[in-house]
Amino acid sequence: MASIKTPITELDFDSIKTQLRTYLRTQTQFKDYNFEGSNLSVMLDVLAFNSFQNNFYTNMALNEMFLDSAVLKNSIVSHAKELNYIPRSRKSAKAVVQVTISTVDETASTIAIPTYTNFSSSYQGELYNFVTNQTYVARRTAPNVYVADNVELFEGQMLSSFTREGFIVDADGILRVQLTNNEVDTDSIVVFVDAEATEDQNVFTRANTIFGVKPDDKVFYLEPYLDDRYAIYFGKNEFGLQPEEFEDVRVRYRICSGAEPNGANTFASNFIEGATISVLTISAASGGAERESMESIRYFAPKALQIQERAVTTKDYEVLLQQAFPEITAVSAYGGEELDPPQFGKVAISVYLNEQTQIISTTLANSYVEYLKDKSPLGIEPIFVQTKFVYADMEVDAVYSSKNTEKSAAQLEQIIRTTIQTYSDDNLENFNTTLRKSKLSSLIDQSDDGIQSNSITLMPIIEYVPLLNFVQNPTFKFEAELLKPYPFRSSNGFSDYKPAFKTSSFDVDGACLYLQDDGLGKVMSVTDDPTNPQVINPNVGTINYKTGEIKLTNFITEGFTGNAIKIMARVKKSDFRAPNGRVFIIRDNDVRVNMTLEERGATTTSSSTA
Repeated sequence: MASIKTPITELDFDSIKTQLRTYLRTQTQFKDYNFEGSNLSVMLDVLAFNSFQNNFYTNMALNEMFLDSAVLKNSIVSHAKELNYIPRSRKSAKAVVQVTISTVDETASTIAIPTYTNFSSSYQGELYNFVTNQTYVARRTAPNVYVADNVELFEGQMLSSFTREGFIVDADGILRVQLTNNEVDTDSIVVFVDAEATEDQNVFTRANTIFGVKPDDKVFYLEPYLDDRYAIYFGKNEFGLQPEEFEDVRVRYRICSGAEPNGANTFASNFIEGATISVLTISAASGGAERESMESIRYFAPKALQIQERAVTTKDYEVLLQQAFPEITAVSAYGGEELDPPQFGKVAISVYLNEQTQIISTTLANSYVEYLKDKSPLGIEPIFVQTKFVYADMEVDAVYSSKNTEKSAAQLEQIIRTTIQTYSDDNLENFNTTLRKSKLSSLIDQSDDGIQSNSITLMPIIEYVPLLNFVQNPTFKFEAELLKPYPFRSSNGFSDYKPAFKTSSFDVDGACLYLQDDGLGKVMSVTDDPTNPQVINPNVGTINYKTGEIKLTNFITEGFTGNAIKIMARVKKSDFRAPNGRVFIIRDNDVRVNMTLEERGATTTSSSTA
């Protein structure tokens, strides 16, 4: 009888042992052998363990060979390096302040704030150090008083003035300097070659590409190294000047705490002995971030190779910004021709950080634009546009049963609100997102056994903050088909009329008004009188029911209720997609929940608004 071959195809220990036992039983000499109670069982354990170990090692080794399947960060970084992608290091939080120096018997017209001047900040029980990254000049504004505006402070400690780092020369003659600290902010690296410790001479600056670099240019390049560290190398006298082996290479950089100091807004310093130094915060510390995660490297490395540090399409702008500025949650880039009024030859950039930071400071916006300028095509100018938002006026009618839960109506309502906010966090709060009512309704049903059913009524909201007592012609685009009502007639009144859109109230000439459409494509102003509303002006604008575009003509107001005038629309489809350039957010105070108790055919309804 021919021997049966036994390929080891299984991966776990028990299956491998079973395969080995099955094979031995096919052999004549082991036909009636008791494998369970014999010494051969021990040998099978050894063989199975050895096969299992080899299988595991081979499987893991093969996994680490590919970017998609690698699980070790060093392997992922190595694959990213092949794509010319540099994983993001820790980033220092940056604050912008105004420094006022009060001295005695000072006659100079200016006082210098040196590079790397230290400032301290206490935030959430921790003490952080901030430093300047350049020299600032404080100018005299009054006798013995000097002021420096827009001083940028970066969190972290400078790793001494000059730090000797170990360096190696590869077999191919390339000099590499390995940075020993993995908390470095790579944006702060400065390299000095053969310079005295007290002099800032012979400075080499960082180059990101070899394009346009000449053999005698003083540049260095950065590449990822093991264990979240980085290495510096030079151009080998082909794409940059190569230091000689006997020349001393020194590196200065800043180590930081990442995201922890974000929000710090009080600073102090005593860099001038005998002077009183006060620091006024213009912009609190922000932008600090931890080093890039493995999943982020896995996602961005192939895209970085695709765009080659150049922004051509709108997606290129978005990838570049999110890669360079980790505080950005979402980016929207679109052509300037879509602005109102159009700005041809420009690309508009809007960014979203978080729900708490809806207005981006001028300093931060300028840094985004400056970063993109040398990456944009010739003749295309990137400009920053403050992010716009769309909100949701939402009413939830929920039916619950006391048979399936011991929770009260108030507790179930809170569960519903939490579910809605979780849905917003996970699926919205970004550009080009869609609110799907059926999915949200299903999540509400599943949130507790006591909830029997629910229905959702949704009206998207665009908020408008007009200049008071100033004539304007604003346009609002919902980019969705609206529910066109029947034509409004004064004889029928307002009680049963459901307009396609309606605004919150505002004041004009001492009267409280709101706007709505008339079913014929025009916008009319109406007195905000619950008992007897009256049409004041039947034509103050137009509405396109197909596109959801509302245009107002010669709009003026003396004041309005709340922080903005709300424009609420009734859309035709159940799902609503955020208009271009707007972030979709569901706010809890825009949600109303009506709880109905279902008990043996009887119902009791309670409603609540946050």
